[in-house]
Amino acid sequence: MAEAGAKCAPLVLLIAITLLFGCRGETADVVKRTIAETRQKTRVEVQIRLEKSDLPAPEELDQQRKMESQIEQQHIGSVVKSESGVGYYDFTVEVDDTTTAIPRLRTLLANAGLLARSTIKIVSP
Repeated sequence: MAEAGAKCAPLVLLIAITLLFGCRGETADVVKRTIAETRQKTRVEVQIRLEKSDLPAPEELDQQRKMESQIEQQHIGSVVKSESGVGYYDFTVEVDDTTTAIPRLRTLLANAGLLARSTIKIVSP
């Protein structure tokens, strides 16, 4: 029985090497396409000015997280960056199409009562 296993070992090794090198070029192409698609998405920055010139309160940060969650749940885009500082909080959303995403972001901000204190700008094409 050990003799049968010894005869199969070179065959298993040959199959493993073939799979490893045979799929190598295809995997690289998939990675390159994925990176290219990611680079083509536009980033939109949404900044909300706070009512006070202070760091955001826990309730305001909760509101920020809720909005970020709604953006992803409603498939408006993917939140890629989130920040806060004295007098503001903001987040950056990666979108497929600004002509549909920005009006949807504005509606979301209006529903939260934040549109008047918000700025939306395209930060990368």
